[in-house]
Amino acid sequence: MGKYFFFDVDGTLLPFGKPMPDSAVYAIKAAQALGSRCFIATGRSKAELPRFERLEFDGYICSAGATIEIDGERIYSAHIERPLFNDLFNYLSKRGFYVLTQTDSATYLTQEAGDMFKRQLMIHIGRVVELNGLVISSSVPENEDVKKLLILSSRDSLSVRSVIKDLDPSFTLVNNTVGLPEDLMAEIVLSDISKATGIEKVLSYYGASREDSVAIGDGSNDIEMVEYANIGIAMGNASADLIAVADYVTTDIEKDGIKNAIFYALQGGNNGRGEEEGRVQEFAKK
Repeated sequence: MGKYFFFDVDGTLLPFGKPMPDSAVYAIKAAQALGSRCFIATGRSKAELPRFERLEFDGYICSAGATIEIDGERIYSAHIERPLFNDLFNYLSKRGFYVLTQTDSATYLTQEAGDMFKRQLMIHIGRVVELNGLVISSSVPENEDVKKLLILSSRDSLSVRSVIKDLDPSFTLVNNTVGLPEDLMAEIVLSDISKATGIEKVLSYYGASREDSVAIGDGSNDIEMVEYANIGIAMGNASADLIAVADYVTTDIEKDGIKNAIFYALQGGNNGRGEEEGRVQEFAKK
């Protein structure tokens, strides 16, 4: 019986600012050849994702669960109502935060916000993380549904954590996924959806059991899905809070972390050897 794998992107499949390791590509193809299905589970929108030219994923959980596509068909969509978005955007702007507004087709930001974002990436991780679909604009088209917001502080003395007390109950503040300090950047998402609810919907679509699910991530925004999945795996480079809830910690992203995680899960995880043990070992020797 194949498994349902759910992969975070930044820090899990992709080292920050670098391409996917060859061993990860190979391992995902191996899992699919053995009858497993593989899905992206990311805070990015579909438009922000790079082209995974060497892989064909079975589906995408995007915008932290707000959009779900399987085999090119959208099976779920949620968005922030425009009046609520307008109030939140105005509040954040007046507080001195830059706002990156994510829709399915683009992420809108001002030129000033874009310059600050690139500058902070260079300061903290030494390179710019590839994000497709960025559009320089002072407004968001009325005909586009807003999926989530990313907020960036305009100065060191202004922490993004300070907005928590004023957020509407329908929102949750989560850590950013691009490697910037937690006080500098965060994401504002709808509180009733997450990568975990996305996994639940994908499994339901296939009539699959939660027992067959495997989630692999590296950051705080992966906690819910790693806790939800039957086998929750943290990358070796993962945050301490994610490692604390994971069933297994694989190696670093650039030290065959995905490959080792996949083989661990296919061999039965904590339950010992799985029925695909022999075939998995054949792949592992290649």
